[in-house]
Amino acid sequence: MALSTSLNNLSLTIAHAVFFLTRPLSRIYPASTTVKLQSILEANLEALYGPIWDVNEPLRNSGRRCITLSPSCLPPRVVYSACIATGVQWFDWMTLLGGQEFDLLVDPGCVSLRFGTKGSPGYKLVTIWADEIPSPAYPLFYDMHRDAQGKTVAQQLLEADKEDEEQLFALIDDEIRAPSWLTPIIERFPIPPRSPSRLSNISSQSPKKEHKQSRRERARNNRVFVDKTRTEVTPYDGGKTTVLTGGVMLGGPQSKAKPIRVSAAGPTNWRAGHN
Repeated sequence: MALSTSLNNLSLTIAHAVFFLTRPLSRIYPASTTVKLQSILEANLEALYGPIWDVNEPLRNSGRRCITLSPSCLPPRVVYSACIATGVQWFDWMTLLGGQEFDLLVDPGCVSLRFGTKGSPGYKLVTIWADEIPSPAYPLFYDMHRDAQGKTVAQQLLEADKEDEEQLFALIDDEIRAPSWLTPIIERFPIPPRSPSRLSNISSQSPKKEHKQSRRERARNNRVFVDKTRTEVTPYDGGKTTVLTGGVMLGGPQSKAKPIRVSAAGPTNWRAGHN
């Protein structure tokens, strides 16, 4: 009977400690990952604390049940092995827990957090859950335990998960009814004026140069077309045009030069006239 009571107390206390540690993970990890992590972590802690758990002497071996969790180093093996098995990043997990180093104290019927060292200005001891006396810092766990007498640990955790799911679905429903992320709907998107490119500006500003024909192009354009099928003579002012071997000759044929006649001169002797 005493052994059964001790085991029940061990399971219940560890369940509250694990629930406190893993609750923030629901923000970035799926529920299946969180449930798997809880199961592995509970099994590891029960195996570690079982041999030194005594409900009749709660403070005995309390120092051996203290786990230090820090954002600057990896956690103890009992926690880190659960991270590896589920793919949970420890430093992300620690950030969700506040990013401040603390000691987790798990004693029979009590779960506490200790910040700083005793006697230092920042020293603080916070009770997360107690079996008999409710803690003002975390009353939810005491209320759950008080209302769930006779229920198993799994049933209590399922009820807690159900409450979280209801809150999540309520937030989703509010977002669907009045979504804050919708933007105004327009039928036609405005088309911004197209800015001229640099190349188009250069081409429009540069003066246009006229095409200058080469000597060969000018000669080709000025070539005379001769129709060889036309052989008739066409009258022309001042002459006639005659087709001659495919060429064009202006005017009639040139007349032959006439010999110049020289009139007979008189006697060459000038003295003959005086005889």
